[in-house]
Amino acid sequence: METKQKEIKKEAEPVKAKKVRIRIIGVGGGGSNIIAELSRKLKDFSSQKVDFVAVNTDNQALKNLPTTVKSFPFGSNITKGLGTGRNPEIGEKAAKEDIERIKNLFAGDRDLYIFVSSLGGGTGTGATPVLVKIAEEMGLNSMGIFTLPFSFEGKKKMDIALKSLERIKESLNACMVLPNEKIFSIAKGDISFNDSLNLLNNRLSESLEGLLRTIYMPGLINIDWADIKCIIEGKKKTAYLNFTKAKSTSSVDEITEELLKNPILEYPFENAENVMFNVESDKSLSLQMLSLISEKISELSPNARIIFGLMQNPKFKNDIGITIFATSEVVKEEVKKKEKPKKKVVEKEEEKEEQENNLEE
Repeated sequence: METKQKEIKKEAEPVKAKKVRIRIIGVGGGGSNIIAELSRKLKDFSSQKVDFVAVNTDNQALKNLPTTVKSFPFGSNITKGLGTGRNPEIGEKAAKEDIERIKNLFAGDRDLYIFVSSLGGGTGTGATPVLVKIAEEMGLNSMGIFTLPFSFEGKKKMDIALKSLERIKESLNACMVLPNEKIFSIAKGDISFNDSLNLLNNRLSESLEGLLRTIYMPGLINIDWADIKCIIEGKKKTAYLNFTKAKSTSSVDEITEELLKNPILEYPFENAENVMFNVESDKSLSLQMLSLISEKISELSPNARIIFGLMQNPKFKNDIGITIFATSEVVKEEVKKKEKPKKKVVEKEEEKEEQENNLEE
């Protein structure tokens, strides 16, 4: 009898919920600088939830990073710890030489790995395709955040960046692209180079913070990790992430205009296939406001699978904050682009055949 009671008691014990763990990896000098800034802005999330690792061939650059970022040097046999000299081929060789060590980056049972790189240089451009391929082969959930060069940096650098990006996409679940050129759309007046990059980092950190709050903070209508996985499942997806905050008295048009048009992203929200949005406000938020916001989102992506969350956050008194995360396939669009020229070729052949027939007559 006692044994049976012990068994029943043991079965009744609640199963401890697994904590979601995320690792954000900055590759190369540019990627490392971005995550260093993110680590300062996202300090409310402990290292038990989110940690930051800078991966670089330049040992000196790693030493200059804040203590909130872990350092991971690689490729020393090839680069001697001095970097790649902006040569992506050396960055790739350095990563391939240290594949077994690099696998240690993915130890520790993380639920999501986010790669951050500034493409167009040496280490980030050359090594990131190798790192994301390793993550794919290990069956890990992965996302990417990548910047592209300014147009004034030249066509060659942009071509190198885009070539690397195409390789990277093959191995990731989803990725966001932030062209540096987009800074001009949000910068005001004669802004310094450093301040312009800070603008980009601030927009990115606000959006990531909104996503992390959605994952880690309980909600009245809760979005859990399984929901996030539904959004990113698959391969080669483009991702849209944005956060906006407004007064709860603002019009729906004002709120959604800001929410659904992120000026720093390459890929738009329109026609997204999987959408998650999480609303944060105080208890006074009206049902009608929620309904109208959802309708606006549905108008732009009518065929999307939509996941909705609601969080009562005392920090948003008389305010409303919305985080939106969406993904879509790009393969279909690329196929359509490839098919169009074929149609023109057929039309030209028909015209040529008609002309020949007329000559024969």
